[in-house]
Amino acid sequence: MYLFVGITQFMKIFNPYFRKHLLETLESHEYLFLNTFLVAFFVMLYFIYTLFSHDKYIHKLAYKIRNLTTTQIVYFIIIALVTVISSLILIHFDKHYNTPLINGLFTKVVAAALLLLVGIFIFKENYNYKQICGIVLTVVGLFLISCK
Repeated sequence: MYLFVGITQFMKIFNPYFRKHLLETLESHEYLFLNTFLVAFFVMLYFIYTLFSHDKYIHKLAYKIRNLTTTQIVYFIIIALVTVISSLILIHFDKHYNTPLINGLFTKVVAAALLLLVGIFIFKENYNYKQICGIVLTVVGLFLISCK
């Protein structure tokens, strides 16, 4: 399992640099449109593959979709909106501000720090001194990397 996670993450590290190269020609919203179109195309190919290779897949999927609650549908819409908005912001930053490396580090560190705060204050999770110190050092490291 860890091998697949490592390979996947290794492949994903090239995305910001490919995006930076594409943004020399395209605007942020144009990149988002073309990227979304290609992702949808590949998802449709996967959907067609599963449709023909798994007999009951479409029936199970339709049943599960019908059983979604209104709250779950609203969550899907919120997730989609957050994905589009955050993608536009990240693409804009890659084109006009920091390097893809700094932007990638920044998003990971901010996500980790926010998850830590949400875990502590909302879910009442307990973290030890080493874990909190690790997050603080990561935030300080990001600050030092982004200073010019």
